[in-house]
Amino acid sequence: MTVLVASVLMTVTIIASGLAAGPLVQNAAPALMRRPRLAVAGLLTTLGIWLLGLTAIGPMLAWGLSGPSDMMPGNTAMMCQRCLAAANPLPAGMEINIGIPMVFLVAMPLLLATVLAVSGYQYWRKHRAERAKLEHVLNMGARSGHVAGVEVTIVPWSKPSAFAMSKRRWGIVLSTGLLQTLTADEMSAVVAHEAAHLHQLHHLVLGILHGLIRPLRWIPFVATIEAAIPHYLEMAADNAGRAATSTPVLASALLKIGEKSGQAARPACGSVALHAAGTDRIRHLIAPPAGVQGIAPVSGMLGIAAVLLTTSVLVQLPYFKAVLDGCLL
Repeated sequence: MTVLVASVLMTVTIIASGLAAGPLVQNAAPALMRRPRLAVAGLLTTLGIWLLGLTAIGPMLAWGLSGPSDMMPGNTAMMCQRCLAAANPLPAGMEINIGIPMVFLVAMPLLLATVLAVSGYQYWRKHRAERAKLEHVLNMGARSGHVAGVEVTIVPWSKPSAFAMSKRRWGIVLSTGLLQTLTADEMSAVVAHEAAHLHQLHHLVLGILHGLIRPLRWIPFVATIEAAIPHYLEMAADNAGRAATSTPVLASALLKIGEKSGQAARPACGSVALHAAGTDRIRHLIAPPAGVQGIAPVSGMLGIAAVLLTTSVLVQLPYFKAVLDGCLL
């Protein structure tokens, strides 16, 4: 009965957290922004555990509703009957036969993985098209140069703009308008900020995040995490920028870029180009939150993750063992 209770608890936790845990992520911001790189890792891990729990619902319902006898038709079912019964995490006699073929429920993890993979491929194609457009713009007058001891790409744009591209050919891109606007120290802060995007693989993180979870954006919890992670990546890059110079210097640079560039200086978005502009982060730089703000929501997120991880492993591990033993193959 313990496993049955855990399975019910997992299902309730998955549904409840998916619908209502978005504010928990938002309220945890004061604590998460103190360690933005750790925050990104924690949010991605929490999202991964939630998805693992989501995939476990199907197999759990399969045993509870149909039992192993409906898994496969004919002789194949007879051959794997004992193997499937051994993989059942629920107590004997708990099945409710309602005529639903168990194969559909057991296949839910594979179905979800297929949907996410197709979404990732579609996003990759769109990303490649956006990158090609941006590269076409960069090819018109771009030249190589060195700023703050780092090799960069300089483009003849009048508005201040700075961004990093994942492709090695371009790397850090700075506009001539930016070089004319910022002081040498401010340029060093901006270059360090953009270099952090490249060294910490922020493009890869955003590409995987945006590409794989697109079909799940309608779920509030997933949408909130997707919206939060880019902000923490920018904060992580900000930490590198102020470590190279100082907080006032970086804040001054961000203010100048934000005031003079606006959205028009952003030829691309998403994981194609990560921009330094962002006056909304200056408040965090100058007056970061202190005390225990956000600790309680973080604890709540950790609690949800612990419940989902435990119950997911409890439900899915017997299935993996069954596969390894040769069943279902």
